[in-house]
Amino acid sequence: MSLFKKLFGGGGPASQRLFVLGLDGVGHSFVQHATRSGLMPNLAKLLKEGGLARMNSVIPTVSTVAWATYMTGVNPGKHGIYGYVDREPNPFTAYIPTARDLKTTTLWEIVGRTGKRVGVVNVPLTYPPRAVNGFMVGCFLSPDLAKATYPAELAPKLLELEYRIDADMSLARGDLGAFAADCTETMARRFAAGFKLMHSEPWEFFQLHIMSTDRMNHFLWGDWEDGRQGLAPEFETFYRRLDSYLGELVQHLPQGCRLVMLSDHGFCRAKANLFLNHWLEKNGYLHFARGKRELLNMHPESKAYCLAPGRIFVNLEGREEKGRVGRGKAYEDLREELVHRLGGLTHPQTNQPLVRKVFRREELYAGPLLNRAADLIVVPVDGYELKPQYDAPELLTAPDVSGCHTYDDAFLFIAGLKHPPADNSFSLLDLAPTLLGMMGVAAPQSMEGQALC
Repeated sequence: MSLFKKLFGGGGPASQRLFVLGLDGVGHSFVQHATRSGLMPNLAKLLKEGGLARMNSVIPTVSTVAWATYMTGVNPGKHGIYGYVDREPNPFTAYIPTARDLKTTTLWEIVGRTGKRVGVVNVPLTYPPRAVNGFMVGCFLSPDLAKATYPAELAPKLLELEYRIDADMSLARGDLGAFAADCTETMARRFAAGFKLMHSEPWEFFQLHIMSTDRMNHFLWGDWEDGRQGLAPEFETFYRRLDSYLGELVQHLPQGCRLVMLSDHGFCRAKANLFLNHWLEKNGYLHFARGKRELLNMHPESKAYCLAPGRIFVNLEGREEKGRVGRGKAYEDLREELVHRLGGLTHPQTNQPLVRKVFRREELYAGPLLNRAADLIVVPVDGYELKPQYDAPELLTAPDVSGCHTYDDAFLFIAGLKHPPADNSFSLLDLAPTLLGMMGVAAPQSMEGQALC
Protein backbone atom coordinates (compact mmCIF):
# COMPACT_ATOMS: atom_id res chain seq x y z
CA MET A 1 0.00 0.00 0.00
CA SER A 2 1.41 3.41 -0.94
CA LEU A 3 1.87 6.06 1.72
CA PHE A 4 -0.70 8.28 -0.01
CA LYS A 5 -3.32 5.50 -0.04
CA LYS A 6 -2.62 4.71 3.61
CA LEU A 7 -3.09 8.34 4.62
CA PHE A 8 -6.10 9.08 2.45
CA GLY A 9 -7.69 5.79 1.48
CA GLY A 10 -10.76 4.34 3.09
CA GLY A 11 -13.13 7.31 3.05
CA GLY A 12 -15.94 7.50 5.59
CA PRO A 13 -15.53 8.97 9.06
CA ALA A 14 -11.82 8.13 9.20
CA SER A 15 -11.13 10.67 6.46
CA GLN A 16 -11.61 13.44 9.00
CA ARG A 17 -9.15 12.00 11.50
CA LEU A 18 -6.08 14.16 11.85
CA PHE A 19 -2.63 13.58 13.30
CA VAL A 20 -0.39 16.61 13.90
CA LEU A 21 3.31 16.26 14.67
CA GLY A 22 5.02 19.32 16.11
CA LEU A 23 8.81 19.48 15.68
CA ASP A 24 9.85 22.41 17.82
CA GLY A 25 12.49 24.63 16.21
CA VAL A 26 12.97 22.57 13.03
CA GLY A 27 13.35 25.14 10.30
CA HIS A 28 12.19 24.90 6.70
CA SER A 29 15.76 25.39 5.50
CA PHE A 30 16.95 22.54 7.75
CA VAL A 31 14.18 20.27 6.43
CA GLN A 32 15.38 20.96 2.90
CA HIS A 33 18.99 20.26 3.81
CA ALA A 34 18.18 17.10 5.79
CA THR A 35 16.13 15.61 2.96
CA ARG A 36 18.44 16.58 0.09
CA SER A 37 21.59 15.42 1.88
CA GLY A 38 20.20 12.00 2.75
CA LEU A 39 20.21 12.66 6.51
CA MET A 40 16.43 12.04 6.75
CA PRO A 41 15.28 9.70 3.95
CA ASN A 42 11.91 8.88 5.52
CA LEU A 43 11.13 12.58 5.74
CA ALA A 44 12.13 12.95 2.08
CA LYS A 45 9.62 10.23 1.12
CA LEU A 46 6.91 11.91 3.17
CA LEU A 47 7.45 15.28 1.54
CA LYS A 48 6.79 13.74 -1.89
CA GLU A 49 3.27 12.92 -0.73
CA GLY A 50 2.12 16.45 0.03
CA GLY A 51 2.86 20.15 0.20
CA LEU A 52 5.74 21.79 2.06
CA ALA A 53 5.92 25.53 2.65
CA ARG A 54 7.98 28.04 4.59
CA MET A 55 5.95 29.77 7.31
CA ASN A 56 6.36 32.88 9.44
CA SER A 57 6.37 32.55 13.22
CA VAL A 58 5.37 35.22 15.77
CA ILE A 59 7.01 38.23 17.40
CA PRO A 60 8.65 37.72 19.80
CA THR A 61 9.79 34.40 18.38
CA VAL A 62 9.56 32.19 21.46
CA SER A 63 7.86 28.83 21.76
CA THR A 64 5.13 29.63 24.27
CA VAL A 65 3.94 32.66 22.29
CA ALA A 66 4.17 30.72 19.04
CA TRP A 67 2.21 27.69 20.18
CA ALA A 68 -0.37 29.84 21.98
CA THR A 69 -0.96 31.64 18.68
CA TYR A 70 -1.07 28.35 16.79
CA MET A 71 -3.59 26.68 19.11
CA THR A 72 -5.96 29.66 19.31
CA GLY A 73 -5.78 31.27 15.87
CA VAL A 74 -5.57 34.73 17.44
CA ASN A 75 -2.81 37.22 18.22
CA PRO A 76 -1.41 37.80 21.74
CA GLY A 77 -3.70 40.80 22.14
CA LYS A 78 -6.50 38.24 22.43
CA HIS A 79 -4.84 35.14 23.90
CA GLY A 80 -2.66 37.01 26.43
CA ILE A 81 0.72 35.26 26.09
CA TYR A 82 3.57 37.66 25.24
CA GLY A 83 6.74 35.90 26.41
CA TYR A 84 8.35 33.27 28.64
CA VAL A 85 8.22 35.80 31.49
CA ASP A 86 5.58 38.44 32.18
CA ARG A 87 4.82 40.91 34.95
CA GLU A 88 2.14 42.52 37.04
CA PRO A 89 3.00 46.23 36.99
CA ASN A 90 1.61 47.31 40.35
CA PRO A 91 2.80 45.99 42.69
CA PHE A 92 5.58 44.74 40.46
CA THR A 93 5.90 40.96 40.28
CA ALA A 94 7.36 38.74 37.56
CA TYR A 95 5.90 35.33 36.72
CA ILE A 96 6.04 32.56 34.12
CA PRO A 97 2.82 32.37 32.07
CA THR A 98 1.11 28.98 31.89
CA ALA A 99 -2.14 27.66 30.43
CA ARG A 100 -3.95 29.48 33.25
CA ASP A 101 -2.98 32.73 31.54
CA LEU A 102 -4.27 31.68 28.11
CA LYS A 103 -7.51 33.60 27.70
CA THR A 104 -8.87 31.99 24.54
CA THR A 105 -10.34 28.64 23.54
CA THR A 106 -7.95 26.23 21.84
CA LEU A 107 -8.53 24.33 18.62
CA TRP A 108 -8.67 20.96 20.44
CA GLU A 109 -11.30 22.31 22.83
CA ILE A 110 -13.34 23.41 19.81
CA VAL A 111 -12.91 19.99 18.19
CA GLY A 112 -13.88 18.26 21.44
CA ARG A 113 -17.08 20.24 21.76
CA THR A 114 -18.33 18.71 18.52
CA GLY A 115 -18.13 15.26 20.11
CA LYS A 116 -14.83 14.28 18.51
CA ARG A 117 -12.21 12.90 20.89
CA VAL A 118 -8.79 14.55 21.09
CA GLY A 119 -5.33 13.67 22.37
CA VAL A 120 -2.67 16.33 22.98
CA VAL A 121 0.84 15.44 24.17
CA ASN A 122 3.49 17.93 25.34
CA VAL A 123 2.50 20.98 23.25
CA PRO A 124 4.05 24.09 24.89
CA LEU A 125 1.64 26.02 27.12
CA THR A 126 -0.55 23.02 27.95
CA TYR A 127 0.35 23.01 31.64
CA PRO A 128 -1.72 22.83 33.71
CA PRO A 129 -3.73 20.55 31.40
CA ARG A 130 -7.25 21.67 30.71
CA ALA A 131 -10.20 19.27 30.68
CA VAL A 132 -10.78 18.06 27.13
CA ASN A 133 -12.96 15.47 25.43
CA GLY A 134 -10.13 12.97 25.48
CA PHE A 135 -6.70 13.28 27.09
CA MET A 136 -3.88 15.76 27.48
CA VAL A 137 -0.27 15.53 28.67
CA GLY A 138 1.22 18.86 29.73
CA CYS A 139 4.34 20.55 28.41
CA PHE A 140 7.84 21.30 29.70
CA LEU A 141 6.36 23.73 32.24
CA SER A 142 4.93 20.77 34.18
CA PRO A 143 6.71 20.31 37.55
CA ASP A 144 6.15 16.54 37.50
CA LEU A 145 4.15 13.93 35.63
CA ALA A 146 1.63 13.48 38.44
CA LYS A 147 0.39 17.03 37.78
CA ALA A 148 0.75 16.93 34.00
CA THR A 149 -2.12 14.78 32.77
CA TYR A 150 -5.83 14.94 32.12
CA PRO A 151 -7.35 12.72 33.23
CA ALA A 152 -5.13 12.21 36.29
CA GLU A 153 -5.21 8.42 35.92
CA LEU A 154 -3.20 8.71 32.72
CA ALA A 155 -0.05 9.60 34.69
CA PRO A 156 0.62 6.09 36.12
CA LYS A 157 0.35 4.63 32.61
CA LEU A 158 2.97 7.07 31.35
CA LEU A 159 5.20 6.32 34.32
CA GLU A 160 5.15 2.66 33.30
CA LEU A 161 6.42 3.75 29.88
CA GLU A 162 9.16 5.84 31.57
CA TYR A 163 7.78 8.92 29.84
CA ARG A 164 9.80 12.12 30.23
CA ILE A 165 8.36 15.63 30.25
CA ASP A 166 11.58 17.19 28.93
CA ALA A 167 15.29 16.58 28.50
CA ASP A 168 17.56 17.29 31.47
CA MET A 169 18.68 20.83 30.66
CA SER A 170 21.24 20.86 33.46
CA LEU A 171 23.37 18.41 31.47
CA ALA A 172 23.88 21.01 28.75
CA ARG A 173 26.04 23.15 31.03
CA GLY A 174 28.40 20.35 31.98
CA ASP A 175 28.43 17.49 29.47
CA LEU A 176 27.01 18.14 26.01
CA GLY A 177 27.57 14.54 24.98
CA ALA A 178 25.40 13.33 27.86
CA PHE A 179 22.88 16.06 27.04
CA ALA A 180 22.63 14.90 23.41
CA ALA A 181 22.08 11.33 24.56
CA ASP A 182 19.41 12.51 27.00
CA CYS A 183 17.61 14.46 24.27
CA THR A 184 17.61 11.35 22.09
CA GLU A 185 16.29 9.17 24.91
CA THR A 186 13.61 11.72 25.80
CA MET A 187 12.48 11.76 22.17
CA ALA A 188 12.43 7.95 22.07
CA ARG A 189 10.17 7.79 25.11
CA ARG A 190 7.93 10.52 23.69
CA PHE A 191 7.33 8.56 20.49
CA ALA A 192 6.88 5.29 22.41
CA ALA A 193 4.19 6.91 24.55
CA GLY A 194 2.61 8.52 21.51
CA PHE A 195 2.41 5.24 19.62
CA LYS A 196 0.94 3.50 22.68
CA LEU A 197 -1.72 6.18 23.14
CA MET A 198 -2.59 6.12 19.44
CA HIS A 199 -3.68 2.50 19.83
CA SER A 200 -4.99 2.41 23.41
CA GLU A 201 -7.12 5.58 23.39
CA PRO A 202 -9.95 6.59 21.05
CA TRP A 203 -9.23 9.80 19.13
CA GLU A 204 -10.06 11.73 16.01
CA PHE A 205 -7.52 14.52 16.58
CA PHE A 206 -4.06 13.73 17.96
CA GLN A 207 -1.16 16.13 18.38
CA LEU A 208 2.26 14.86 19.45
CA HIS A 209 4.97 17.39 20.20
CA ILE A 210 8.74 16.85 20.12
CA MET A 211 10.63 19.42 22.19
CA SER A 212 14.04 17.74 22.04
CA THR A 213 14.61 19.15 18.55
CA ASP A 214 14.63 22.68 19.94
CA ARG A 215 16.90 21.62 22.81
CA MET A 216 19.42 20.01 20.47
CA ASN A 217 19.43 22.98 18.13
CA HIS A 218 20.13 25.44 20.91
CA PHE A 219 23.23 23.63 22.12
CA LEU A 220 24.63 21.67 19.17
CA TRP A 221 23.73 23.79 16.14
CA GLY A 222 27.19 25.34 15.94
CA ASP A 223 28.92 21.95 15.99
CA TRP A 224 26.65 20.77 13.18
CA GLU A 225 27.30 23.87 11.07
CA ASP A 226 31.04 23.41 11.54
CA GLY A 227 30.85 19.95 10.00
CA ARG A 228 32.12 16.72 11.45
CA GLN A 229 33.78 18.30 14.44
CA GLY A 230 32.87 18.31 18.12
CA LEU A 231 29.39 16.90 18.58
CA ALA A 232 28.25 17.11 14.96
CA PRO A 233 27.99 13.28 14.77
CA GLU A 234 25.72 13.24 17.84
CA PHE A 235 23.56 15.96 16.28
CA GLU A 236 23.16 13.94 13.08
CA THR A 237 22.55 10.72 15.02
CA PHE A 238 19.69 12.45 16.82
CA TYR A 239 18.07 13.52 13.54
CA ARG A 240 18.54 10.07 12.02
CA ARG A 241 16.68 8.66 15.01
CA LEU A 242 13.94 11.23 14.50
CA ASP A 243 13.74 10.16 10.87
CA SER A 244 13.34 6.52 11.89
CA TYR A 245 10.40 7.50 14.11
CA LEU A 246 8.79 9.32 11.18
CA GLY A 247 8.92 6.05 9.28
CA GLU A 248 7.31 4.26 12.23
CA LEU A 249 4.68 6.96 12.60
CA VAL A 250 3.35 6.35 9.10
CA GLN A 251 2.88 2.67 9.97
CA HIS A 252 0.97 3.52 13.15
CA LEU A 253 -1.43 5.98 11.51
CA PRO A 254 -4.94 4.63 10.94
CA GLN A 255 -5.97 4.29 7.32
CA GLY A 256 -7.51 7.51 6.10
CA CYS A 257 -5.92 9.64 8.82
CA ARG A 258 -4.50 12.89 7.49
CA LEU A 259 -1.00 13.93 8.55
CA VAL A 260 0.28 17.42 9.28
CA MET A 261 3.79 18.32 10.45
CA LEU A 262 4.96 21.75 11.48
CA SER A 263 7.42 23.78 13.53
CA ASP A 264 7.05 27.03 15.43
CA HIS A 265 10.24 28.78 14.21
CA GLY A 266 13.56 28.17 12.55
CA PHE A 267 17.14 28.23 13.82
CA CYS A 268 20.43 29.91 12.98
CA ARG A 269 23.95 30.15 14.36
CA ALA A 270 24.15 32.29 17.52
CA LYS A 271 26.50 35.25 17.20
CA ALA A 272 26.24 37.04 20.54
CA ASN A 273 24.06 37.86 23.52
CA LEU A 274 22.60 41.38 23.37
CA PHE A 275 21.71 43.01 26.70
CA LEU A 276 19.09 45.74 26.30
CA ASN A 277 18.87 46.55 30.02
CA HIS A 278 22.60 47.28 29.92
CA TRP A 279 21.96 49.73 27.08
CA LEU A 280 18.98 51.29 28.88
CA GLU A 281 21.05 51.83 32.01
CA LYS A 282 24.11 53.21 30.21
CA ASN A 283 21.92 55.66 28.31
CA GLY A 284 20.05 56.99 31.35
CA TYR A 285 16.69 55.22 30.92
CA LEU A 286 17.08 52.66 33.73
CA HIS A 287 18.40 53.20 37.26
CA PHE A 288 18.67 51.01 40.32
CA ALA A 289 18.56 51.97 43.98
CA ARG A 290 21.28 50.73 46.30
CA GLY A 291 21.25 47.02 46.86
CA LYS A 292 20.42 44.14 44.58
CA ARG A 293 20.23 44.87 40.84
CA GLU A 294 16.73 43.71 40.01
CA LEU A 295 13.49 45.26 38.82
CA LEU A 296 12.04 45.12 42.32
CA ASN A 297 14.81 47.57 43.20
CA MET A 298 14.33 49.82 40.18
CA HIS A 299 14.77 53.51 41.03
CA PRO A 300 11.64 55.66 40.54
CA GLU A 301 13.59 57.93 38.16
CA SER A 302 13.76 55.09 35.60
CA LYS A 303 11.99 55.64 32.29
CA ALA A 304 11.99 52.12 30.83
CA TYR A 305 13.02 48.51 31.47
CA CYS A 306 13.21 45.32 29.45
CA LEU A 307 11.82 41.81 29.88
CA ALA A 308 12.93 38.88 27.71
CA PRO A 309 13.10 38.79 24.84
CA GLY A 310 13.39 42.43 23.84
CA ARG A 311 10.12 43.72 25.30
CA ILE A 312 10.50 47.33 26.48
CA PHE A 313 8.08 48.64 29.11
CA VAL A 314 7.79 52.36 29.72
CA ASN A 315 7.76 53.21 33.43
CA LEU A 316 4.36 54.78 32.94
CA GLU A 317 2.71 56.93 35.56
CA GLY A 318 -0.49 55.40 36.91
CA ARG A 319 0.33 51.95 35.50
CA GLU A 320 3.70 50.93 36.93
CA GLU A 321 4.36 50.72 40.65
CA LYS A 322 7.06 53.41 40.41
CA GLY A 323 5.75 55.10 37.27
CA ARG A 324 7.18 58.50 36.40
CA VAL A 325 6.68 58.97 32.64
CA GLY A 326 3.54 60.97 31.98
CA ARG A 327 0.77 59.74 29.73
CA GLY A 328 0.04 61.25 26.36
CA LYS A 329 2.80 63.29 24.73
CA ALA A 330 5.55 62.32 27.20
CA TYR A 331 4.80 58.64 26.64
CA GLU A 332 4.70 58.92 22.86
CA ASP A 333 7.83 61.08 22.73
CA LEU A 334 9.74 58.51 24.76
CA ARG A 335 8.57 55.67 22.57
CA GLU A 336 9.59 57.59 19.45
CA GLU A 337 13.01 58.29 20.93
CA LEU A 338 13.54 54.64 21.86
CA VAL A 339 12.33 53.39 18.47
CA HIS A 340 14.92 55.60 16.81
CA ARG A 341 17.82 54.88 19.15
CA LEU A 342 17.30 51.15 19.66
CA GLY A 343 16.59 50.67 15.97
CA GLY A 344 19.97 52.18 15.19
CA LEU A 345 22.05 49.95 17.46
CA THR A 346 25.18 48.66 15.74
CA HIS A 347 27.99 46.27 16.61
CA PRO A 348 30.77 48.15 18.45
CA GLN A 349 33.51 46.53 16.33
CA THR A 350 31.95 45.92 12.92
CA ASN A 351 29.32 48.68 12.88
CA GLN A 352 26.85 46.12 11.48
CA PRO A 353 23.17 46.50 12.53
CA LEU A 354 22.08 44.59 15.62
CA VAL A 355 18.35 45.33 15.38
CA ARG A 356 16.06 44.53 12.49
CA LYS A 357 13.13 46.62 13.69
CA VAL A 358 11.49 48.11 16.79
CA PHE A 359 7.71 47.78 16.83
CA ARG A 360 5.17 49.73 18.83
CA ARG A 361 2.81 47.25 20.43
CA GLU A 362 -0.21 48.37 18.42
CA GLU A 363 1.69 47.56 15.22
CA LEU A 364 1.77 43.88 16.18
CA TYR A 365 -1.19 43.23 18.45
CA ALA A 366 -4.87 44.08 18.78
CA GLY A 367 -7.54 42.99 21.21
CA PRO A 368 -8.81 43.34 24.76
CA LEU A 369 -5.44 42.31 26.24
CA LEU A 370 -3.36 44.86 24.33
CA ASN A 371 -2.76 46.73 27.59
CA ARG A 372 -0.76 43.69 28.81
CA ALA A 373 1.73 43.99 25.96
CA ALA A 374 5.12 45.67 26.15
CA ASP A 375 5.15 49.23 24.84
CA LEU A 376 7.91 48.38 22.35
CA ILE A 377 9.11 45.06 20.95
CA VAL A 378 12.68 44.84 19.64
CA VAL A 379 13.39 42.34 16.85
CA PRO A 380 17.12 41.56 16.57
CA VAL A 381 19.11 40.67 13.50
CA ASP A 382 19.28 36.88 13.20
CA GLY A 383 21.93 35.43 15.46
CA TYR A 384 21.66 37.97 18.27
CA GLU A 385 19.96 36.62 21.37
CA LEU A 386 18.17 39.32 23.41
CA LYS A 387 18.85 38.86 27.12
CA PRO A 388 17.25 40.69 30.09
CA GLN A 389 20.03 40.48 32.71
CA TYR A 390 20.68 43.65 34.72
CA ASP A 391 24.33 43.04 35.58
CA ALA A 392 25.79 42.41 32.11
CA PRO A 393 29.31 43.91 31.84
CA GLU A 394 28.74 45.19 28.31
CA LEU A 395 26.21 45.40 25.49
CA LEU A 396 27.40 42.21 23.76
CA THR A 397 28.92 39.03 25.13
CA ALA A 398 29.76 35.66 23.61
CA PRO A 399 26.66 33.48 23.18
CA ASP A 400 25.90 30.90 25.85
CA VAL A 401 24.17 28.64 23.31
CA SER A 402 25.20 27.87 19.75
CA GLY A 403 21.82 28.26 18.05
CA CYS A 404 18.93 30.73 18.32
CA HIS A 405 15.45 31.20 16.90
CA THR A 406 14.53 32.75 13.55
CA TYR A 407 11.16 34.24 12.60
CA ASP A 408 10.70 33.47 8.91
CA ASP A 409 11.82 29.85 8.62
CA ALA A 410 9.17 27.67 10.29
CA PHE A 411 7.81 24.86 8.13
CA LEU A 412 4.40 23.37 7.39
CA PHE A 413 3.73 20.04 5.67
CA ILE A 414 0.26 18.74 4.82
CA ALA A 415 0.08 15.27 3.31
CA GLY A 416 -1.94 15.17 0.10
CA LEU A 417 -1.89 18.93 -0.42
CA LYS A 418 -1.08 19.47 -4.10
CA HIS A 419 -0.86 23.26 -4.05
CA PRO A 420 0.77 24.53 -0.85
CA PRO A 421 0.59 28.26 -0.08
CA ALA A 422 3.45 30.43 -1.25
CA ASP A 423 6.42 30.59 1.10
CA ASN A 424 6.05 33.17 3.91
CA SER A 425 2.59 34.20 2.70
CA PHE A 426 1.09 32.89 5.94
CA SER A 427 1.94 32.34 9.59
CA LEU A 428 1.16 30.21 12.62
CA LEU A 429 -1.97 32.32 13.03
CA ASP A 430 -3.51 30.51 10.04
CA LEU A 431 -3.07 26.97 11.34
CA ALA A 432 -6.03 26.65 13.74
CA PRO A 433 -8.69 27.49 11.11
CA THR A 434 -6.85 25.28 8.61
CA LEU A 435 -6.84 22.23 10.87
CA LEU A 436 -10.43 22.77 11.96
CA GLY A 437 -11.47 22.94 8.32
CA MET A 438 -9.63 19.70 7.57
CA MET A 439 -11.73 18.04 10.30
CA GLY A 440 -14.99 19.48 9.06
CA VAL A 441 -15.32 21.77 12.08
CA ALA A 442 -16.31 25.41 11.60
CA ALA A 443 -13.74 27.90 12.87
CA PRO A 444 -15.12 30.55 15.25
CA GLN A 445 -15.47 34.01 13.75
CA SER A 446 -13.15 35.30 16.46
CA MET A 447 -10.21 33.50 14.84
CA GLU A 448 -8.05 35.88 12.83
CA GLY A 449 -6.21 33.37 10.66
CA GLN A 450 -7.30 32.15 7.24
CA ALA A 451 -7.73 28.49 6.27
CA LEU A 452 -4.98 27.46 3.84
CA CYS A 453 -6.79 24.53 2.22
